[in-house]
Amino acid sequence: MIGVGIAHGAITFLNALPTGIGAAAGIELPATATVELRDAEARTIEVHAESDSPLVVASAEAALQAWAPDRPLRAQVRVRSEVPVAKGLKSSSAVGTAVVRAVAAGLGVVPPDDHVASIAADVAQRIGLSATGAFDDALASIEPGVQVTDNPARKRIRTDPVDPAWAVVIWVPEGLHAPSATVRERFATAAPDAAAAEAAARRGDPLAAMTLNTAIVERIMGYEYGAIRAQLRAAGALGAGVSGMGPALAAIARPADCDAVRQTFPTGEGSVVITRFVRAAPTPTGGTG
Repeated sequence: MIGVGIAHGAITFLNALPTGIGAAAGIELPATATVELRDAEARTIEVHAESDSPLVVASAEAALQAWAPDRPLRAQVRVRSEVPVAKGLKSSSAVGTAVVRAVAAGLGVVPPDDHVASIAADVAQRIGLSATGAFDDALASIEPGVQVTDNPARKRIRTDPVDPAWAVVIWVPEGLHAPSATVRERFATAAPDAAAAEAAARRGDPLAAMTLNTAIVERIMGYEYGAIRAQLRAAGALGAGVSGMGPALAAIARPADCDAVRQTFPTGEGSVVITRFVRAAPTPTGGTG
């Protein structure tokens, strides 16, 4: 039995660390997991060397426990991802949900997106990759639209379609962010400041949420992006902000303005990616083989 699961990276409109409420939307940077399942004497999970990580193993184990708890299976897993790691573009959520969906597909199960996202969030929180579980990121990785969620409760608050006229220009500088659990307390002190950003996300105004949110993230993480964001707006960006805990900085723009926005980012420092928001949810595939 072979199952294939596809998920995507995402960008942040509201970081969930201050209040537990987060907002994110998927972008067209895919992660694909392939899982081959065979009956065995005992459950084993084997991960291809280039894909091996605690996240992949734990995600496969959690999916097997969810849909085949008493069935001894040998699972062979391979993951390919185009999402930059530890840059704030939701690489962990994309990989986790892709693996969970692949296992489900291999078992012939078609679970609701919320269930897949909840399993992935539980895994990310349990192994220390995310302080809140990043339910918003997990949901955004497999379902189009801006996902506003209550992360501790694993509850969807609202989903809004992304304006089809929006594109995304992302600056990915050098450097990595630490797991969110290591800075959770610092973000918790910003809860009062995050109230306005949360209110914007709850009323369906992601650009306002992004602007308010990024001021908090930049202050706590020490990024000095204020001047760049002002230049991006002058170049035509509709909004710009730190994605996740950075260091990636994402700008929302109309396609006609993307080149001007791209040229505004610092040259020779990292890379710039121009992409789109996910328009349709990827469909997992499975079969016998």
